[in-house]
Amino acid sequence: MSLKALRVFAVVLAVGLACCVQVRIPEDAYFYPNTRLQAEGIDLQTGQPMPADREDLSLPYAGGSVAVSRIRGHASGPIILFCGGNMFRRATAGGDRAAALIPFGDVVMFDYPGYGETPGEATLDNFRQAGRAVADYVARTASAEGRQVVAWGHSLGGPVCTESTRLIEVDTLVIEASTPTARAAVNDGLGLLRPFVRVTIDPGLDSFDVVQSLSGYSGRVLVLEAGRDETLPPRLSRDMARDLAAAGVSVERLVFADADHNNIRTQPDFAARIAAELAP
Repeated sequence: MSLKALRVFAVVLAVGLACCVQVRIPEDAYFYPNTRLQAEGIDLQTGQPMPADREDLSLPYAGGSVAVSRIRGHASGPIILFCGGNMFRRATAGGDRAAALIPFGDVVMFDYPGYGETPGEATLDNFRQAGRAVADYVARTASAEGRQVVAWGHSLGGPVCTESTRLIEVDTLVIEASTPTARAAVNDGLGLLRPFVRVTIDPGLDSFDVVQSLSGYSGRVLVLEAGRDETLPPRLSRDMARDLAAAGVSVERLVFADADHNNIRTQPDFAARIAAELAP
């Protein structure tokens, strides 16, 4: 059999097998709470320490108390509600993230339920409840101090922070290296095999929809696209920006061509471009 024939046979075999494949994506497929890290022996790399002068808070939510930190930054800037990705903990990544964002304003960040110092089960409902508690705190604080609010979500934090725009007044929403829906990310990962695989996504996970959540939103959206992202490929950011614009949302896409999923914040032009976008 020729090499060309072997290749054709391999493709046909793959398609034939894929026709029989059914994939179920559970709600917690992409969550990495403390229990999962321990079970899988995952050690998170620790970045620079959190600022010593931070203010640590404990805010009640349905599952207990959300562990929150407020880091003071640019005094005349907004209060930035930061929602991290599926591995984010303040103790390991909070210092790096704070250093990147405090030039623009104060930063409020939190551990998801089941993560870091926030108790509770890592479920979407708990994530939403915790996010609501922190968003309420940010809204009250910003109102008392006469400051704007920026919601900034990275990866998983994109849809989590997006939902806060339905709860509080957010002037600017930043969605960094994320996806419009969980289904879009799953479909993208399947590539050419997508038509031959039956995918069932847990209804809770499937309910995250950035465009739908932003229906009627009158603020600005900045979509930060990482050109070398292999976790959530850049086309997902492009599709998100396109669909938001089609829905009448004021959106701008900022492309960081050399960035991967986790290092947009370290790109040489990051600070200047974000400062220009967040300037009063």
